[in-house]
Amino acid sequence: MKKFDSEIANALNAAKRLGLGGITPAVISRGAHLILHLYPYPIVARVSTDAAAQDSSSAYRIADRELAIARYLDGEGVPVLKPAGIVPAGPYDAGGAWLTLWEFVPQAERMRPSPEEAFKAITRLTEAIRTFSGTLPILGVWNRAASSADRLSKQSDGRISRLLDQFHRLDEEMRSGARALQPCHGDAHAGNLLAGPDGWLWTDFEDASFMPPYWDMASYAANLALFGGYREPVFAFMHNYASGRGELEDFCFAMKARVLLSTIGNLDYALQDRGDRQFAMRQLELAEDFITGLKVS
Repeated sequence: MKKFDSEIANALNAAKRLGLGGITPAVISRGAHLILHLYPYPIVARVSTDAAAQDSSSAYRIADRELAIARYLDGEGVPVLKPAGIVPAGPYDAGGAWLTLWEFVPQAERMRPSPEEAFKAITRLTEAIRTFSGTLPILGVWNRAASSADRLSKQSDGRISRLLDQFHRLDEEMRSGARALQPCHGDAHAGNLLAGPDGWLWTDFEDASFMPPYWDMASYAANLALFGGYREPVFAFMHNYASGRGELEDFCFAMKARVLLSTIGNLDYALQDRGDRQFAMRQLELAEDFITGLKVS
């Protein structure tokens, strides 16, 4: 609790230096990031606490790049959560962590996007971010999963060992240059779509990087299909789209890779008591059969 209170105090001090006083902070979420509404201002502070503790200079670059990507996509007409406009958006030092400022958008009650709506939102995002000219890491989000795979190699569970074997095969193929890589959001799952009053907004661009084709579609559909099966409507819609374009192999490769990334990453975090163990174990139970049954046909 003391650490949490300190993080909030550091964020408020950073805001005060910008002339934003009299704030009543409202915590929106706290995980790898502390997300605060700086009431009464229409501003949300995002504090990259975990990343800063690991590598401050890298955390700064990621935060700065995230703002640049959001501005670019907004300029391209993609609905995104925008960086704050009434004060410069940062990044700012907040007690050793990096803070960025974003527009506050009241969340609306919306039905989950239909398969077609989800497809259109991802396609629009993918087409726009592909032309982003800023520097992006190669396989950025995948590299983090590779670190998780290294830690999990010490586990004796045969299911984990078999998934790691598949991970390493795909990892070798990705790094061989045999597959084209393109700019992607990196983590375009439904949790990174914010339901605003005027529609859905993409958020959280910290994992943007060069990834294989269909990565963002796979990021959205992977867990839906893992838990819902191959007939899950969003997965089926995207599968049919890729099949119609003669690109089913690319789609299935991205799906396998994304399921592996999600399962391995979540399991690694859960075993460190930093994640949802029940969810991670359920992924582990399902992942091997799902990947094996994913056919290019």
